Amino acid sequence: MNKSSARPQRFQNQAFYIFVCALCHYLFRCYHSLRVEGQENIPHKGGIILASNHTSFYDPPALAAGCHRILHFLARKTLFDHPLFRWLITNLNAIPVDQENPDMTGLRTIISKLKLGHIVVLFPEGSRTFDGELLPAQPGVGLVVEKAKVPVLPARFFGMHTAWPRGGSPRFFTPITLVFGKPFIPSSDKTDKRERYQEMSDQIMAAIAEIQPPKT
Repeated sequence: MNKSSARPQRFQNQAFYIFVCALCHYLFRCYHSLRVEGQENIPHKGGIILASNHTSFYDPPALAAGCHRILHFLARKTLFDHPLFRWLITNLNAIPVDQENPDMTGLRTIISKLKLGHIVVLFPEGSRTFDGELLPAQPGVGLVVEKAKVPVLPARFFGMHTAWPRGGSPRFFTPITLVFGKPFIPSSDKTDKRERYQEMSDQIMAAIAEIQPPKT
């Protein structure tokens, strides 16, 4: 595909993404009274890792609905097997990752997106929590931070576990609040790579834990 044909395609994809985000924002406002705080902390440009707690299937669309910039998400490689669903998530900026057989392909794509100035969503806990409590951070996000050399924007959901708990069903008309913290750059002076990645991941998880619900 030449540059002239690729440019209209990008605009079409962007328009589709914006439409879906607007629809998600409307639905979350109607059915969950979505409240978003701290949007002024979101940089207007530049690559950044958006790191959030992870409690629900709602988390990715709610992040997209609450952020004024276009986001990129990670998705299991198997989700791309079905042609129609592959088209949908590809146009919603999903990045395929192989969780069973991790390789460098997904990592390179993530880092490339960040260095091009995009926002990539990562969940430091690695999986959804069962009880709504924060889980320990996994070292993977620390690895991305070190390789991409971009700031981290912490974010935290409140009420999300009640709205759609892991292993449960959506519960409409339960309020959800999303709060963005201030961006920062994790660092570590440990010489062992895994320990260094883990320390940076722990710093990110600590920043998420420090975010408190807004006063009503």
